[in-house]
Amino acid sequence: MNLSEKGWFGDLIKLKWADFSTPEADNEANLYQKTQRTGLLYGHPKVPKELDDPQFLELDPLDKMKIVLLEGFINAAIISNSGLTSTDPDTFSEFLADSINQFYEAVLPQAEVKDRNFWGIKLTKEEIAERIISERLNFDDQEADNSWSAFFSNSLLFLDVLFFGEWLKNTDKNSTSVPIRDKRTAIQLVLLQLIAAAAYADKEIDPEEQLLFDQFLTSLKLPEETDFNTGDILERGIDIDNIDLSIADSWILKKYLLELAILTVWADRVVTEEESIFIAALAEKLGFDKQELMKSMIAIESFAIANWGSIPFLQEKHNFSTVSDRFVELVSQAVDLNKDDLKAKLASNQEITELLRKAGEDSLSEEEQKKLRAWLIEGLNNLPMFVITALPGSFLTLPLLLKILPESVLPTTYKEA
Repeated sequence: MNLSEKGWFGDLIKLKWADFSTPEADNEANLYQKTQRTGLLYGHPKVPKELDDPQFLELDPLDKMKIVLLEGFINAAIISNSGLTSTDPDTFSEFLADSINQFYEAVLPQAEVKDRNFWGIKLTKEEIAERIISERLNFDDQEADNSWSAFFSNSLLFLDVLFFGEWLKNTDKNSTSVPIRDKRTAIQLVLLQLIAAAAYADKEIDPEEQLLFDQFLTSLKLPEETDFNTGDILERGIDIDNIDLSIADSWILKKYLLELAILTVWADRVVTEEESIFIAALAEKLGFDKQELMKSMIAIESFAIANWGSIPFLQEKHNFSTVSDRFVELVSQAVDLNKDDLKAKLASNQEITELLRKAGEDSLSEEEQKKLRAWLIEGLNNLPMFVITALPGSFLTLPLLLKILPESVLPTTYKEA
C-alpha cells in the first residue's frame, strides 16, 4: 500500500474491516485505550499489531501517523454511534470520508477543504479526506522529525479525533459546530498554560522547555481573534491555581491534559520533587485520585518502554535503566494496591499456585516458565489498575514479574524458598 497514492483511505478500511465492523461500547475509556495504544494520544504513531508487516513498519513517521489518525477517526465514528457500522466497507468508507470532510469544513475552516485537484477535476469524497489528513500532518520542517516538540505538536491530532466523535453524536451539526470549535480553541489555550506551568514548576526554564513551548505555540495556529496574551506566559510563569480547567468537562479530556503535563516534565531529563508535586496537584485539581494518577504515569512509561527503540528523543534524554526501574517501582505499587484481586485469582487456580511454588525452587521447565509468565501477564492486564493500559509484554520477563508480585500473594513455600 502506497500512502502517497490516492486510494489508500478506502484500501486501509478494507484491510482492517474485520477489526472495525464489530460495534464498540460507547465510552470514553474505550476511545482512550485505542488512541493511547496507537500513540495518537502522545503524538507518536505506533502501527497497530494487525498491520505488523514490513510494508507498514518501514513507513516514515508521517505515513504511520496517517494510519494512526485514520484509525482514530474510524474508532471515534464507531464508538460514538455503533449504528454507523455496516457490513459493506465501501459504504462505510464513503460515509466516513464525507463525515471527515464536513467536520473540518464546519469546525476547522482553516483546514481549507478543497474538492478539486490542480487541474480542476472534482475529487471523490475519499480523495478529499486523504488530502485533508495529509495536510493535517504537513508540519514545518523543524517539526517533521522525531524531536520532543514535534511529538507534542502531533498530539494535537488527538483533539481532532475526540471532537470528531463529539460532533458526530449531534443530530443538529450546524448548531454544534461553533461551540465545538470554540471548545477546541479553549482546550488548546489550557494546554499552553499547563505546559508553561509544568515547565515553571521548578522555577527554572531550561532551553529545551523554552523550545517546546515556542514550537507548541506555533503549531496551535490559534485564531487571530483569540483574546489571550501568549507572548510572555512562559517568561512570567503561571500558577496552576490560576488555570481554569472547567473547560475539561469529560474524563478523557482531563486524562489528556494530565498526561501531556506529565510528558512536559520529562522534557528536561529529570523529574524534580517540585515537578512531582505539581503533577500531583494537577491530578487533584482535575478530580483524579492517587490511583488514577498512577495509572496515567504507568500508561506513559509503558508506552515509552514498549516503543523505546523508535522514539529517539526519549533515548537522548533518559537512560533506559532509569526509566525501567521507575516503571517497575510504579507497577509494584499498583499491584500491591490490587493484591487482593490477584490473590483471589491465584487461589482459584491450583496449577498456577503449584508453578509459583516450583518457581521459588528454581525448578520450572521452559514450558512451565512460558505458561506461568503468560498467566501473570494476563492476570495483571485484568486488574482494575491496568485494564485500559497496554503493559509492555516483551519487557515483562518472568523474573521481573515475580519481583513485582507482593509477597502476600506468593505461596508460603515460595517465600520460604
